[in-house]
Amino acid sequence: MLAAQETKTEQDPSAHGRRTLFRCTFLRHFTLSTTPWRLLGGGVFTLLLLGLVLWHTPAFLSQDVTCGGLLYGLCLTVCGLLGGMTTLRVGVNNRRLASVISTVVVLLLPIVAMTMVECLGGVFTWNWSPQTLLLNYVLYLLFYGIVYVFSGSYRLPMLIINPLFFLLGLTHFYVMAFRGTPFLPVDLFAAGTAANVAVAYDFSFNYQVIIAIVLLASLTVLAYKLRTPAFDVVGKLATRVFFGTLVVSILCIYFFTDMYAQAGLKPDFWSQARGYRKTGVVMNFCLNVKYSMDHVPADYDPEEVDDLLSSVLQVDPDSIGVSTAPAPTQTPNVICIMNESLADLRVLGDLHTNVPYMPFLDSLRENTIRGNLYVPVIGSGTSNTEFEFLTGVSTSFFLDGSNAFMLYVKENLPSLVSTMMDQGYSSLAFHPYYASGWNRRAVYDHFGFSQFTSLGSIIPNSILTEYAASGADSEVLIRLVEEMYPNQDILLRRYVSDSCNYRELIKMYEQRDKEKPFFLFNVTMQNHGGYTEQTSNFTETVFVTDEAGNVTTAYPKANQFLTLMKHSDDAVRDLIAYFEQVEEPTIICLFGDHQPSIENELVADLLGADNLYSLTPEQERKRYVTPFYIWANYDIPEQTVERLSVNYLSSYVLQTAGVQMPAFNRYLLQLSETLPVVHNVGLADGAGDWYDAGSHNPHAALLAAYEKIAYNYVQDSEGRQNKLYYLP
Repeated sequence: MLAAQETKTEQDPSAHGRRTLFRCTFLRHFTLSTTPWRLLGGGVFTLLLLGLVLWHTPAFLSQDVTCGGLLYGLCLTVCGLLGGMTTLRVGVNNRRLASVISTVVVLLLPIVAMTMVECLGGVFTWNWSPQTLLLNYVLYLLFYGIVYVFSGSYRLPMLIINPLFFLLGLTHFYVMAFRGTPFLPVDLFAAGTAANVAVAYDFSFNYQVIIAIVLLASLTVLAYKLRTPAFDVVGKLATRVFFGTLVVSILCIYFFTDMYAQAGLKPDFWSQARGYRKTGVVMNFCLNVKYSMDHVPADYDPEEVDDLLSSVLQVDPDSIGVSTAPAPTQTPNVICIMNESLADLRVLGDLHTNVPYMPFLDSLRENTIRGNLYVPVIGSGTSNTEFEFLTGVSTSFFLDGSNAFMLYVKENLPSLVSTMMDQGYSSLAFHPYYASGWNRRAVYDHFGFSQFTSLGSIIPNSILTEYAASGADSEVLIRLVEEMYPNQDILLRRYVSDSCNYRELIKMYEQRDKEKPFFLFNVTMQNHGGYTEQTSNFTETVFVTDEAGNVTTAYPKANQFLTLMKHSDDAVRDLIAYFEQVEEPTIICLFGDHQPSIENELVADLLGADNLYSLTPEQERKRYVTPFYIWANYDIPEQTVERLSVNYLSSYVLQTAGVQMPAFNRYLLQLSETLPVVHNVGLADGAGDWYDAGSHNPHAALLAAYEKIAYNYVQDSEGRQNKLYYLP
């Protein structure tokens, strides 16, 4: 038969590439063979994979010599084995034996897939407990089983699911590297904003990524080798019905009961990063899906919201819509600035630098209210801080890891903007970056801003178009802007500088409608993450030092950030100097949106921890602190606030300005005296004691009432009690 087949192949020119070059039998049931096309394809594949590993040799050898060398040798060995598997075809002459081998391989591949995903985070499956390993193993099998139910194939589940696992692991790896928090299901809603700023980050491969790619290649090659056993009709039906029933049962139990949660299968809400590391990326991503679904607070009734609010205000519910604030003799201008990544890293611990990096802000005391602000995010997620400030609603009541701008602002919503406009203020928004980020164009419209100025008003679209065509090359943008605006310091790195930002702000003030008091909300961009990029228009001048004052180069991200902070400090100094000369009473509120994503090792060292996965609650809370300042160019009582969450800050601004405020803001001011911090990492009361958000803290009733009011404000548009959130 073989001779006849070879004669036929030789007579068919189109089959020349499939001609068997050699065939041999071993161990009686196995054969090895190859063809010219298989030899060529396998050789190219092997060379590409070997080239990738060899090209990144320094990435391996820069690690611990023993560990890095061992992993490097294993990668090269696997590449060689894959080369043999792709150039040779292994045949099994015994059908029953072939079925057994394929089934065994299918049962082993989830372990390889788990290793592929977890190695991206520096975790290997043998670090897990046996229970964690077993749970992940079953979860991976379930994903394969879903595809098997519909395809009846051993091969397709591997070819479809494993690349998705790899993509999830890789995304989590880069998200953790850039912002220091895990990749959550709700992050999918912010993909567009992430794309806008992604060009500033370093996506180069390290040895972990290379290992994961080699493992993905192994899984793919093995999947192509798989052959589905030739089950009879009953066997095919039984296996597919079994997996289908199993998947549906597990999903129903998870989403419609608390059985898994009671057994401990739920996200680590206190530290998602720790949860992802301890029990797996795929496991925790899936666990978070359930908690990404909105829920109505227990015993919620929109008709009772005004009673909940009045119980704190201690007033007659019928008078809730009426403000008791005295009308100001002269309405002050109000400028609110959320400064990108404005943070004082000294809140983490004993930080030493070669020069002070925020000397002006440290000295700002006269006519100033200042303090520590607890913001809801670390490293990114700017718009959640923005949402809390503009609305007064804590995002701790929302889906864990969710973005309020993306999920909840779908229609007109009361806010600080409507409160100012109802009193005759102008309402300007200014952000010197792309207007599409965090869906701001639509969100600002829903909040009621009359004008939104973004990057295109500072840098012409012709430059931005050429910059995009260059592949977002920072030096191209810097050159084009400098040619058009010589010596104006428009950019610092690739972003509009705080100095330029404030010059534009002053222009808006000078060109204002003088018939109205001036209100502007500004989100800056200068200090945005991506602190590894070196550009021709930026030089580091502030460096981390040891206690003896010796400069260390171990923290290049931190050094770049601290230098940017010094530029921010200088720009605020100049802004304050301008408004000190303005005759109209003016208030400026300045605060940071989150701490930066710098080296984890430095953050852990400042906190006195071994790593960021073993932080105590007290250490974890420090990572959410940024400074805030409310300054006036006229006499106001000076004050230092030890702790305040950002949902209260705009009410402080309204109170300082002496303008009227809705009942909700008066409620927040009184609530802040009892619970000055309402946050996803806990609650702080007026005495400085911290509690978790569970039902066993002494302020549970106050928190539950606030959650119901927040739900009525943001999510219950039909039952919203507008008299609470708008001025009458």
